[in-house]
Amino acid sequence: MAPQIDEDTQAFIQATVQTLVERFPTSSPRPKVKEPDTFDGTKARYDAWKQELQLYVGSMDKDRAITTIVSFIRGDHIERWRRVFCKKHHLPGGKWTFESLDDFWTEVDKTYVDPNVVKTAQANLEQCLMGSRPAADFFQEFEELANLAGYSTADKHLIDLVERHSKPSIINTIYASGEEPTSYEDWKTRITNIDTFWRKGQIVRGHAPSLLAFPSSSRPAPSAPSPSMRNPAPVASTSTAPPIPTRRDGTGIVYGGHGQPMDLDRTCQKCGSKRSEAGSCRSPWHYPNRSPEQQRVRRAWEEPEAREELVESMRRWAAEDPEDFAAQGFELGSV
Repeated sequence: MAPQIDEDTQAFIQATVQTLVERFPTSSPRPKVKEPDTFDGTKARYDAWKQELQLYVGSMDKDRAITTIVSFIRGDHIERWRRVFCKKHHLPGGKWTFESLDDFWTEVDKTYVDPNVVKTAQANLEQCLMGSRPAADFFQEFEELANLAGYSTADKHLIDLVERHSKPSIINTIYASGEEPTSYEDWKTRITNIDTFWRKGQIVRGHAPSLLAFPSSSRPAPSAPSPSMRNPAPVASTSTAPPIPTRRDGTGIVYGGHGQPMDLDRTCQKCGSKRSEAGSCRSPWHYPNRSPEQQRVRRAWEEPEAREELVESMRRWAAEDPEDFAAQGFELGSV
């Protein structure tokens, strides 16, 4: 049986342990941070590199941080500047002449910050348009340029730029609601929400499976018609419809009536041969010139039913968002 420790001894041990803990505190492990890239003197990369280094040396003392930063300045074009900089500001014992890390960055900024960065950002901001890209991507670039240009979200000019540079159909929707946003954040929220829901609607309504190319082997076989449908009895017409005009051009027969079959065996504009023939141009547009892999893939525009759905989707696109339709290179009225 182990001997009992008296209360005085226990108190002494606890006091000693407490003193050691206070004298040598256990430091929490430093979070792992990716080592920054080196800076070779390229001014266009300076701002991004500076942000990486500020995060990397955040917990270091001033002199150690400056030494670490300077060690990441390397390259043929900047080596001479680094030698002159160290000779001027480095002191014996690993010390530096700067009072603070901010003073160090101010000195480096004098050489590598673009003096025209504000004017350049202002010019680029005037050309920053939303177009057909998502609102989140637009605002990411817009706010980065606004920050470089020195604007704040309270500036009326910045709000005016957001209104003028966003997609016009979204701005029209906002004004049609009768509730005009009053601040930059309100405009950003409304524009982002409308764009997000519009894109969700396009996914639900516009991406029909029949519009995708698929191997012919995976297409379900049509069911056999019932006996009553194989030879349907003729139905007497109660009215006589006028003849539907048709025309023939260089590409085949173009029918004017809805539901009439198209003449898919058109004439090649290059060699003049039918699509079902090899032709002298040897283009894969002709069925015989297609490889086995190309022959196994059925294209939506070559299937009568899928073609009709494809054209209808294109018409819907042009009607609902004509600006985005034109931005993709299509012409209004072409479908």
